[in-house]
This record gives sequence, C-alpha cells and structure tokens, in this order.
Amino acid sequence: MKHPVERQDPNQVAAAFPLTGLFAGWYFRVREVSAGQFVAEGTDLWGRKVSHQGGYSQVALKQCVSSAQGVAKQADVAGAA
Repeated sequence: MKHPVERQDPNQVAAAFPLTGLFAGWYFRVREVSAGQFVAEGTDLWGRKVSHQGGYSQVALKQCVSSAQGVAKQADVAGAA
C-alpha cells in the first residue's frame, strides 16, 4: 500500500539546501566530500532528489540542476497521463 507523500516545509528544506533560484521549486547544496571532490544535491518540496559528483563544484551543480529539470519534466508527463 502506497503512503501519500506530504509536502515538506519550505523553511526546513531551505535550511538544509540553501541554494535557491536555480530552478523553480528546487533547492540545492554543494559539499566538498574530499580534497577537490564535490557533491551537488538537490531536492524539491515533495522529496524528489538528484545529485552529481565531480572535481568542480560549479559543474556538479549545473549537472544537478539539469537533472532536476529532467525529473520535473518526467513528473509533469506522469501527472498528465
């Protein structure tokens, strides 16, 4: 049995993912996980998540935003079906 997904509190999400304004409805963060290696992560208020890892923080973040756009597009298509 599926449980309904509840919308998360925008203030709590923004506290954990402080990079906003990159893609509407999504929140991002970038962390250096080891010397010269970065992980960019994103989430929306419904708990969908994306991430990318690489040697350049801005490249990882750009890829992460692109993935978020893809997830949002898939969600729109699924919602229309």
